[in-house]
Formats: sequence, structure tokens, C-alpha cells
Amino acid sequence: MIIDGKMIAEGIREKVARAVRGFAVPPTLAIVVVGENPVIESFVRIKKKTGEALGIPVVEYHFPVSANADALVRTVARLGADRGVAGIIVQLPLPPSIDARKILDAVPLEKDVDVLSTNAVAAFRRGDALVLPPIAGAMQEILEHNMVAVSGKEALVLGHGRLVGVPAALFLRHNGAHVTVVDKPIPDLAEHVRESDIIVSGVGKPGLLRPEWLKHGAVVIDAGTSEAEGKLVGDADPECAKVAGLFTPVPGGVGPITVALIFKNLLVLAKKTGQDGTYKVES
Repeated sequence: MIIDGKMIAEGIREKVARAVRGFAVPPTLAIVVVGENPVIESFVRIKKKTGEALGIPVVEYHFPVSANADALVRTVARLGADRGVAGIIVQLPLPPSIDARKILDAVPLEKDVDVLSTNAVAAFRRGDALVLPPIAGAMQEILEHNMVAVSGKEALVLGHGRLVGVPAALFLRHNGAHVTVVDKPIPDLAEHVRESDIIVSGVGKPGLLRPEWLKHGAVVIDAGTSEAEGKLVGDADPECAKVAGLFTPVPGGVGPITVALIFKNLLVLAKKTGQDGTYKVES
């Protein structure tokens, strides 16, 4: 079955839109962007468009590629102290010259909609995070919609990046899966794939997963994105859909769900920090 991420995302957005109407003041999402990158710009446009449709302000803070880490930290800290901002995204990837961890860790726990700061990841690892990382939330939505049990399953996570690999592996372990993480090229990847009931890929390498490697009926969650011949593609050969029990295409699979969940996270965090009445929810 090919997962319709747009349909799942629409259901989440409808709930978020209803919840926003209960806020005295819609919460604001701030996005910090560094440099010029067409792929990043596309992601930011999608978030802005989604926010506009939901009645949620999305404000972009754009820095040149020459920006230094201290300037970024100061901006993130200022946004963290601003009661008018309920959530902060540091759009990744940052230029190699910038210490991404330093910038991400400047985001306060209560405004970290992406769950990327050290404190937020530690809370998720412990199981007491304020919200789920978007990829983990997307996996939960997909698996629950299709009544797929994770406990006891063999799971393979390809890549160990901040946005996909790390939270995906933690989510699967929290839910009782036996998890193998592959974060570098290995000669026996096909063997690992064949032994796996659930495969999550976030490498960004087209054609990395081949249909002949898959166990029949396996769950394939493709969260890898890259460009090939001017098109956005995932890590899995599209023919994998003919073998997999569940398959998320790129585009139209995980991506729309994660964007919708960013705004769900924003509302959850806004409610948790609404003691001053800035984001008071009407009864």
C-alpha cells in the first residue's frame, strides 16, 4: 500500500485549524535561515504557505552565508525570550562553517518544535519530551493509521542524522522494536534490508533501497530527499512499493505529515507556555 501523506496531513491540519480558533492570539512560528539554497527555500515556502492557511504567522529571519555563530545565537536567544514567539525552527542544514549544535541548543526547550536541541533530544530519549520530533510523529501517524504493531519487529534505520535517523531510531526503540542503525556505506546492506520488517531511510541517496532486497510486506518509510533530474526523489526505488506492505513515496509521503506536525507541536508548546495569557485558550 502506498501511503497518502497528503491525506494524513490534511486531517492533522484540520485539527490544528480548529484549535487555532480557540487561541486569543495565534501563536507565531519563527524560522531562522542561513544562506541561499533552493531546496531549503522550498521547504520554508511550504511552511509559510501552511501557516497562512492555518492562520498562524510564520516569520523568517534570513542571514547571509557569511553570518557567524554568535550572531545566530543572539537572534535565537532573543526569539526565545520573546513572548510573541511560540516556536522556533533553525532550518537545516547550516553552512559547514557554523556549529549547528551551538545554534540548535540556543532554542529553549519550550519553543523547540523540531525537538533538536540537546535538552529536547535528551527529554525524548527519556520519554518525557513535551512533543514528538516531527519524523517520529509522522511514523506514529502512519503506523497507527494502518494498525502496524512495532513491538518485537526487526527495524533498520539508514542514516543517523538529526532530523530523521536519530529520532526514528529512538521512536522505534521506545515502541519495542529491535533496531539496527546503519550510518555509513556497508557491503552487506542488502542482507540487513532482507532481515528487516520496518525500514526507515533518511540518507538522501536516490535508489539506495532496491525492491529485490525487501522482505515481502515490509514497511518502508522513506524520509530521504534529494534532487535527480530536477525532481525531488527519495532513497527508495519507487518499485519498492510493489513489494512493501506499506510504502511512503517521495514526494507526498512523510514530508507533508512532518510539516503539519510542526504546527501541531507549535500549538501544544504555546498552550504549555500560556500562563501569562498571551496564548490563552478560550474555554
